[in-house]
Amino acid sequence: MKPALLEILTCPHDQSALRLARATNGADVHEGSLRCECGHEWPVRESVPRMVPDESDQETFESFSAKWAEVTPEEVRQRYRQQHAWYVERFGFGDENGLREFLADKQLVLEAGTGTGGDAARFAELAPHSVVVGLDLSGAIDVAQREFGDLANVHFVQADLMRPPVGPAQFDFVSSDQVIHHTPDAPRAFATLAERVREGGHLAVYVYKVKAPLRELADDWIRMRSTGVSADECMELARDITELGRELSRAAATVKLERGVPLLDIAPGEHDVQRLIYWSFLKCFWNDDFSENLNVLVNFDWYHPPYASRHTEDELRGWCDDCGLSVSHMDVSDSGLSVLARREA
Repeated sequence: MKPALLEILTCPHDQSALRLARATNGADVHEGSLRCECGHEWPVRESVPRMVPDESDQETFESFSAKWAEVTPEEVRQRYRQQHAWYVERFGFGDENGLREFLADKQLVLEAGTGTGGDAARFAELAPHSVVVGLDLSGAIDVAQREFGDLANVHFVQADLMRPPVGPAQFDFVSSDQVIHHTPDAPRAFATLAERVREGGHLAVYVYKVKAPLRELADDWIRMRSTGVSADECMELARDITELGRELSRAAATVKLERGVPLLDIAPGEHDVQRLIYWSFLKCFWNDDFSENLNVLVNFDWYHPPYASRHTEDELRGWCDDCGLSVSHMDVSDSGLSVLARREA
């Protein structure tokens, strides 16, 4: 932990200031503890403050920790390459230069749900004048610290975004991409993050979109069973579903529908069979640019976490209105909803 992080962190219980209660020698704190004015103490282990309250969601912690324990460094890089291009497109930045220009006046940035830290590192590299804090509930934070913790303007903290160890109205930019739908209460998670945005600052959030009716039924039916089993058992299910996605993709079959099926949200036109099944009937992800294992982990990411809420554009716009944010950009795709919103000065 870099000592400068103390100027940003607060106690997740009462938002009071923290001080270093114990630390190993050296410029950075590898092992030690932080203590607030009310006596709450938080350990620092392997250079990461561990600030997850006991009442936080342990099932989500265990599910995502199991997922990231299975990923290799090369698979992490594969995921970054795909995610980076998708991020700038969905949030309206256009390309890397557009994101760099957006970050030019952002002094303090929060990434809530940083996972293995790729986006936090990207923000830090594009805006070396900024200070970037990456929070994550799961053990993925250790991968983030290992891969990117040496960047001078990046800090990683293991924390719950529902009880973040940072104060209100503190950040110029808060990003939470593909995260809050995995919390017990997505609207409250959105509001909690919105509270951390200062006047003139921005919030970027992606949530799952409500899918076609038969896909929704299948998702609910499978998840009723898959969320209650062990990570190993759900990983086996994910392998089965990944095989289906892979073989449908390799079949390279298409169908052409003159009428479509409006009741099932199936449009007229030519459809790749794998994508038709994926969007309208069953999530069976496959991407030829990913390893077999990474494809399995993407499917596991959908079927095992205890929460995976889906939302509408009207809901997301309503959350922005309720939190006093104006929508700067909204992207609606088959997979989800991406919004960039601003708190007016």
